[in-house]
Amino acid sequence: MYQLYRDRPLLVLLMIAANIALSAWCVFLDPVMNNDGVTYLAIAEMMLRGDWSQAFDYYSWPYYSVLIAGVAKLLSIGVEPAAYILNTILVTSLTLAYVCIVGELSNNNRRIIVIAMVVILFFPSITKFRSFLIRDFAYLSCYLWSLYFIFRYCSTLNKQHLIGWLAFAALSCLFRFEGIAFLLIAPYFLLLFSTGKFTNRRLLFTGLSILILAVSLALMAWYVNDKYAAMIKVAQDSGKDIHTVFDLFVASTKKQLGGEELTLLNYAGVFAGNIGNVAYELIRRMALFYFVFALIAYWKNIGFNSYFAKRIWIVYVVTNFIVLVCFSLYNNFLVGRYTMATALTLLLLAPFMIERILQSYQQSTWLKRIGSILALGLLTAVSLEGMDVSSKKLHIKEAAHWLRSELPEHASYFSNDRLLMYYSGDDVVETLMSNHNNVHLRFLLDTKQLNDYDYVALSVNPKSKLEDDFRQTLWYIYGRPVKIFEGVKGRALFIYQTNSD
Repeated sequence: MYQLYRDRPLLVLLMIAANIALSAWCVFLDPVMNNDGVTYLAIAEMMLRGDWSQAFDYYSWPYYSVLIAGVAKLLSIGVEPAAYILNTILVTSLTLAYVCIVGELSNNNRRIIVIAMVVILFFPSITKFRSFLIRDFAYLSCYLWSLYFIFRYCSTLNKQHLIGWLAFAALSCLFRFEGIAFLLIAPYFLLLFSTGKFTNRRLLFTGLSILILAVSLALMAWYVNDKYAAMIKVAQDSGKDIHTVFDLFVASTKKQLGGEELTLLNYAGVFAGNIGNVAYELIRRMALFYFVFALIAYWKNIGFNSYFAKRIWIVYVVTNFIVLVCFSLYNNFLVGRYTMATALTLLLLAPFMIERILQSYQQSTWLKRIGSILALGLLTAVSLEGMDVSSKKLHIKEAAHWLRSELPEHASYFSNDRLLMYYSGDDVVETLMSNHNNVHLRFLLDTKQLNDYDYVALSVNPKSKLEDDFRQTLWYIYGRPVKIFEGVKGRALFIYQTNSD
């Protein structure tokens, strides 16, 4: 980072300004936060109120909320604007780290660095999530900076860069469990880089390896116990014979098999299916052209300034992929944005391929020139299309405004959408604790406690059959909705009055 700022300060300032402008643009187009945002804001609010114990007990990954609370305290602002400011800082850090890595791999080539800046600023998968309040940006920022320091070490053999790599790898564990995987492979890198320049290198390698492995395994044990203990209890309460994490894994695998017997052949089919799912999500997250660029660059050894750099890149890509497959296999689902670390690692080679295309343009035949123009044109179109991040939940805010302005002052209402409750004026901590979800709505319906509320605000996503069933049930019990707010692509919010008197 220092080298990039020292050599090209205007470029760094331009990136910072561009990130601020792009984040502001995305929040303007999508002013309704994601559902997870309520959790992070509520935890941060608890911390600001001094309820640290409650905050840490409620949520296993509170450190993103710690940063939100810190920004809110420092700037004397609310937790929501603090979260958006923090996100802008983190995504700026992420993009700077990416450009620094490409600069390191390109031996500080100005043209490739500028291409890298354009690629990462307008990378559709980054743009899509700029308005989201998620801890992924904190993880990805630490992940890329750790990767930068280890690439930097390849050039300098400076032990301080190894320390920087380990420090950022450890910090990444505070935001996503995947960071633990890169601590687990740390001994491999220490062995790869251990040369005669180290004094007592065997003793240093052995001691660090034992320490890193012990810490990593302890973190993994804590994560598994914390994440799956509640799931084991829920399974037991429902009458299932599940007592360990392994039992959960077997149950998840059988579910993927549709109840078939768990044989070696069937398990191999499940394993292959999960590999395919991860590969599909990764390519979708990258955009096909960028993925192809990465494969060609690797095959032709483009973008690697040393044997060590190529080895590191391979290890990081493979480790990320294995982690994703294991997660998908165990949990029977995979959120698309979980592939972002792998996508960004592959994307590091894209600027080199784009530079090759530009470089060879004047020396190519007219047919190859047309192909180059077509490829770059499609990349530009994909990036610009990614700038359209218009909100799919604006009707939630409209409904919240209607509830505040049109309902009687003391009217009570329940919703299965906690975003609606938050935007209608509820305290963020109260919103988090009040179980505004489909599970609780089902409980209130079954126990007839829903009649204790004056109104019911039902949020419906067309992909959810359960929510559509709720809509029909509430219409049957309470009659036509008093107000309907229509969103995009079939999303809607129906407000029913439970008592017509």
